[in-house]
Amino acid sequence: MVLSDIPPILAKLALAPLFPQPSTTTPAGLVRVAADFGSVLRRLGVVLEVREAQRVPEEGGLVFMWNQESHLDHLVLAAAIPRAFFSLFNNEVARVPFYGSHMRASGHVHVDRKDEVQWREGVARAAARVAAGECVLVSPEGTRSWDGRLLPMKRGAFMLAMRSRRPIVCMTVIGAHARMPRGSAVVRPGPIRVVFSDPIAVGEGDPEDALARGELKARVASTFDAAKAAHAFR
Repeated sequence: MVLSDIPPILAKLALAPLFPQPSTTTPAGLVRVAADFGSVLRRLGVVLEVREAQRVPEEGGLVFMWNQESHLDHLVLAAAIPRAFFSLFNNEVARVPFYGSHMRASGHVHVDRKDEVQWREGVARAAARVAAGECVLVSPEGTRSWDGRLLPMKRGAFMLAMRSRRPIVCMTVIGAHARMPRGSAVVRPGPIRVVFSDPIAVGEGDPEDALARGELKARVASTFDAAKAAHAFR
């Protein structure tokens, strides 16, 4: 993010109890957030291209999953997703002054990976909302890799999808690692591409059993790999 953007953003979040800030959890909020984040990306010299957005169903609950490449993902995803969504966020985000409280107050769901009772309860609440028709954004990896390659995927995201019985839509982020790799504080101008997949149906049956078989994880991983191969920058 452009350094000059940080103080006014923190000031807005500090005043959020008195003057609520827009959130991706509502259609109107998403429009405002997407415009703001898109503007920041342009000032950073990042050119965002979104492909296959027509694959995203206009109605019904969805589980958006993406391959984590960079801190820029947070700007890119909000600017690319065409439907209002809430997200699962971890302890690191929860501890950010003002931002963590804003995330909670605006309907996003905190999950503590160190507290299994808490994260299971959070996943269950999120799944119920998705089953009722909302969209959720969740990282199956849980963190960014150092080299841009897909990390082993964790069970929480797939438990959520299985419990909701709603389709998964993969968002493959291409080029964000090259723009701002993990450990870097500098953004390198250039393109980032986001590619939406066709919805992946979630099967019936016990979520824990399905996770043990690993079939859904394998399909999501192959979807990311195929999109990267088909839409890579040449």
